[in-house]
Amino acid sequence: MYQGYEQASEAIKRAKRTLIVAPENPTADMVAAMAGLFAYLKSHGFEVDAYSPNLNIEKLPGYLPMKEMLLTKLNGMRDFRITLSVDKVPVQEMAYDVKDGKLDIVLTPKHGEWSAHDLSFHQGEDRYDLIIALGCADRNVLASAFPNHADFVYRTPVLNVDHDAKNEHWAAINLVDMTAGSVTEVLHGWFSDWNEAKIDEQIATALMAGMIWKTQSFKSASVTPKTLERASKLVSLGADREQVVHQLWRTRDVSTLKLWGRALSRLEQDAGNEMVWTTLSRQDIIETGTTEARLDELVQELIAYAPDSKLVAVFVEHDEKTTRAAIFAEPPHDAKLLGRQLGFDGNKNKSSGAIGKPIVEAKEHAIATLRQSLRNNQ
Repeated sequence: MYQGYEQASEAIKRAKRTLIVAPENPTADMVAAMAGLFAYLKSHGFEVDAYSPNLNIEKLPGYLPMKEMLLTKLNGMRDFRITLSVDKVPVQEMAYDVKDGKLDIVLTPKHGEWSAHDLSFHQGEDRYDLIIALGCADRNVLASAFPNHADFVYRTPVLNVDHDAKNEHWAAINLVDMTAGSVTEVLHGWFSDWNEAKIDEQIATALMAGMIWKTQSFKSASVTPKTLERASKLVSLGADREQVVHQLWRTRDVSTLKLWGRALSRLEQDAGNEMVWTTLSRQDIIETGTTEARLDELVQELIAYAPDSKLVAVFVEHDEKTTRAAIFAEPPHDAKLLGRQLGFDGNKNKSSGAIGKPIVEAKEHAIATLRQSLRNNQ
């Protein structure tokens, strides 16, 4: 048994209400992990919510369990309490009204009257007393999902679930299995140890989907005999592999396929640095209606065609003088550190920004900068 399983299960049992969090703009494996974990904990009867900012519920694949219950935004994380002492002056009536952006509360005493000393204000308890962070290498990645509640991340216990070797084991409880090929594989190991009977067909399908997407259909170097054994077990539990494959890769619209074709036709590679890159013109964008989500899909396709590459760069022509670029990295590379040299922002998996040069010059400048950064980090 992996040493963190029992500790993780006990943390869930002790919590009054748990919040599952996936990073902003989650990839297909992160969404599958979030939905699978949410459904599994719900099957136990636990109070739990699952959240990822900027999640498009309508476009989530049909094989995900309880996808309509996933949250794309969070309301108040804790109540604001107003306390009035009524032991000497009891309440006869209470009314309230909202006007001009203000809440007026009217209290009528049975006898006597209150003074300011009878009234107090304070924050209530947090709505959640446990966070499960999926695929967050450090606390900053988790905090980025809470732009309006960053302090909540620092005062709430966290269960850190990941498989990345760069994970800093930063949380109160760390379920980080670096021998796994995906977060969903980590979850499968945990669920099997806890109560395999709770893994129904939908949960099994979600876990399978994450494993398929992350490993490019079990073609990546991260695949181990244990990964294949777990995938086989999920099939025996009812995972619908055909449905997953169909919705991941066989339901692309024509514009997406055209985008992939153009990007693949311009693919360049630096095998020594495990890097591939491509360019898209402004006309490509206009004709295919590219979005950031489609660029993420495109990158996974590029990785599938170049499985030995750990670093992918996409350069998109914004206008004649400006190029938008994105860097996608897998361990041991860090997109945030590499992108910093180009003025990009992001996290370890992806960083992006604008380069004030025409697309050809921008590409050459960025690739030269990345190569130099890789040499410096050796």
